[in-house]
Amino acid sequence: MFIVLDESYNLKDRTKLQFISINGFAVLDIKGLMKRWKEHRRPFVARRRRIHATDSVFNELRVKALQLVARPDVTLLTAFQVIQEIPFGREKKYFVKGKLDFEKVYFDLLITLFWELRLGEYKSVKIIIDSRKHKGGILGKKRFQKEVISFLKKQYADVRIKFKMQPSSTDISLELADFVSNIFYRAYINKDESFFDNLKFKTIQIKNPL
Repeated sequence: MFIVLDESYNLKDRTKLQFISINGFAVLDIKGLMKRWKEHRRPFVARRRRIHATDSVFNELRVKALQLVARPDVTLLTAFQVIQEIPFGREKKYFVKGKLDFEKVYFDLLITLFWELRLGEYKSVKIIIDSRKHKGGILGKKRFQKEVISFLKKQYADVRIKFKMQPSSTDISLELADFVSNIFYRAYINKDESFFDNLKFKTIQIKNPL
């Protein structure tokens, strides 16, 4: 099993929904999926700029990304938390001096997603997530990685699990996860529930688990 994840969030624009989400996909045949993704992205490489889902130049590629993941062996993944809907009484866990502890919310969303995926049912799992900026810089990143690996080893001791954090620009599967994450972001920021109602793909959606 291959799991590829990216994050999306809105914490600045208070006129819109404020949330943190972790999104991506799980797939058994990663090589086959990436072969098709390379074919889709090839015409866009000639534009000599980094392929990124938020760039309007790649709107057409965003559509192709959604079409690409509509296959039986791919499961779309999204864990989503509205900041204002963190239950009263738990604010001490996720807020420090009135400020949101992004790292804690992100970590707990990630762990919730792992539980939902039932990783213990697999013999081998490879997890790749986008290497974002962490509070505390490099040391903060290493601490976060250590905590995730410690959780995985403790809870899934019988599963061979590889966990990697790296920039999306260095891994083509993360590039595809970036497009999937951006698609979910647009649905969340626009409060478009119909998007999820009409989504015919295999999807695991976790809403406000904290």
